[in-house]
Amino acid sequence: MVQKILKTYKNEGISSVIKKAYYRISYYFIRLFDNSANDNTRWAEIKNKYKGKRVFLLGNGPSLNETPLYMLKDEYVICFNRFYIMRERLNWVPNFYMCIDDLVLQDLAPEIKEIVKDMEFAFFPDRHFRNKNFKKILPNLKNMFWMKPVFGQSFSTDLPRVNLGGSVIYEGMQVMNHLGFDEIVLLGVDMNFQIHETAKVIGNERGTNITSQDDDDPNHFDPRYFGKNRSYHQPKVHVINNIVRNLNFLGENMETYDVNIINAGFSSKIESFPRQDFFSLFDKTSEEIRKMFDDLMMDRGGKDTAQFETMFPFIENEEALKKVEGITSFYTTKDYGLILARKKVYDYLALGPFENKYYFILRIHKI
Repeated sequence: MVQKILKTYKNEGISSVIKKAYYRISYYFIRLFDNSANDNTRWAEIKNKYKGKRVFLLGNGPSLNETPLYMLKDEYVICFNRFYIMRERLNWVPNFYMCIDDLVLQDLAPEIKEIVKDMEFAFFPDRHFRNKNFKKILPNLKNMFWMKPVFGQSFSTDLPRVNLGGSVIYEGMQVMNHLGFDEIVLLGVDMNFQIHETAKVIGNERGTNITSQDDDDPNHFDPRYFGKNRSYHQPKVHVINNIVRNLNFLGENMETYDVNIINAGFSSKIESFPRQDFFSLFDKTSEEIRKMFDDLMMDRGGKDTAQFETMFPFIENEEALKKVEGITSFYTTKDYGLILARKKVYDYLALGPFENKYYFILRIHKI
């Protein structure tokens, strides 16, 4: 505890130490006398509901643009925060949703009903330790479950209590384990964070609370993710180190908690869990994979891959793009497509990657 206080003082100053101490002491006494029997009963009803299944846990790193997400159709998936802006590029809906960060959740509160309406379950903190009671802020929908976040480096098997891990994915793994999934597969958990230089600091200048000034989020699959006027926490070194420390703890204690986690992500720096090649997770032929991508193409653009490549040009570089930009759809290499997926998000709907190519459908109505 003393070490943690000293780290907070070093990184954020004395005012942050005092504020956090006040929040934690208040939160401790609130939890001490908290006994929401109805919440506990509901959590008991869904325990091991998905025993024998696997679930894909989607972090929201840039590597999701490298990931053939169309192959997750008919798989169980949990997503987080503003993943919903990816849904225009998919022909499936995630099964589960979670948001736990107080700044992010407060921003999303007016949108929550729409975000979770098609999902089996959604998970939120009943109260955040920074003194926000989300039971009073969010709508209480039938598919929503309230978590009770607690401090301490551990991995809760006593839901609705969940141990905080510095990132929503840590709480997500605890909930997926409670639901009984035999295997949790990580995708998009990159941990390749960089400082969001253009964001404006909220409050304490040495703190981590920030608000974006433009759609230029450098740390997620879409620059709009934490875009203009969105508030979240700056990924400073001590913040990331805390997340990695908790992930390493879990990786070293998976047998203790009877949880099986693998990392199948592209470009992920996380080494806490065993690695596995993404494509090896699927028993599918190349024809079956093509069919899955063609289904996506038809759903989003009305043409399968062969029809698209017959009708629209192949673009190799920026010079070629300038000749057709804003006029027609096109397709390109995977590498160039990964650049354009973020750069041209307002003008094109990016689908892929498939067979080292990316497909860009011209938006009729610009966003």
